[in-house]
Amino acid sequence: MATTLLSIATITAAAVIITSLLLSKAIKVIRCIHTSRRKRRCKEEQKKDDNNRGSTKDDTPLLQPCRRPTSTSSSSSIKTVIFLGSGGHTTEMIQLIQQLDTTVYAPIIYIVGESDVTSIPRLQRYISSNSQYCRRRWEGRYPQDINDDKNTTTTDDLTILAQAHVYTLPRAREVHQSYLSSIFTTLYSTYKTLQLLYTIRPNLIITNGPGTCVPLVYCAFVLRLWFSLMNDDTTKQSTPPSNNNKRRSNHYHLLYRTIFIESICRVKTLSLSGKLVYPIVDSFMVHWPNLMERYGMVENCDVFVSPTTSNEDDG
Repeated sequence: MATTLLSIATITAAAVIITSLLLSKAIKVIRCIHTSRRKRRCKEEQKKDDNNRGSTKDDTPLLQPCRRPTSTSSSSSIKTVIFLGSGGHTTEMIQLIQQLDTTVYAPIIYIVGESDVTSIPRLQRYISSNSQYCRRRWEGRYPQDINDDKNTTTTDDLTILAQAHVYTLPRAREVHQSYLSSIFTTLYSTYKTLQLLYTIRPNLIITNGPGTCVPLVYCAFVLRLWFSLMNDDTTKQSTPPSNNNKRRSNHYHLLYRTIFIESICRVKTLSLSGKLVYPIVDSFMVHWPNLMERYGMVENCDVFVSPTTSNEDDG
């Protein structure tokens, strides 16, 4: 009996210590994220003011709020995960990813919901219509069951499709699912999401507003904290770190960065998903001037809406 109580006490103490470390690390990381977002917002406003005064137009590519990894290795690409949220979110995302500089953001890996039957065919059509573009820049594999009409698929098309990389994840809650049963599906979805992200270890995750992205963003944040904690422990060793340890440290610090792009339909207020992930994402991008005025840590994404668009939607 005493041995059992001692084991329970030890496990409880370890859980409390780990939780305390994660919370303290979370506060530190969130403060750094907010500071960085405010600085980028100030720079963006300064550039806008300079342009209004007639200064040279800034040509910074869209969707590039994070720096290229400063690793000493020859590869300086950013492994990027794109979450396709089905329906209009997928349509918007396919338009958005065309703005990515794929000499920097590569390989690109897609994640879709298991019950999503529309995103993969749309992605297939997009890749097929950009064959030369994809042969150079897409890596990985593609599910064979997406070919709705195999009789009309050529060998070249199959070569293109074989280069995309797609994973599926269970949804936390389906439409009209009871809240009681959703507790178990949410736990299962969280487990599978953590498992997948730990395996992939992306540098960057980009999503654009569906509710199913919220567990993905929070799981990425938890893994980011975990790797940061582990990295801090290794850097506090008494012996000087070797070159390999330095490169590993730089790699871990560049994992699980997130970009949330609010849906174009959100003109005056943020979506519920946006409000939930607003404190922890590395970059929060919006399309409309109203949102730029209401929130101090958002950035402009002018893929659909020009930053000079007037507030005509107020009428």
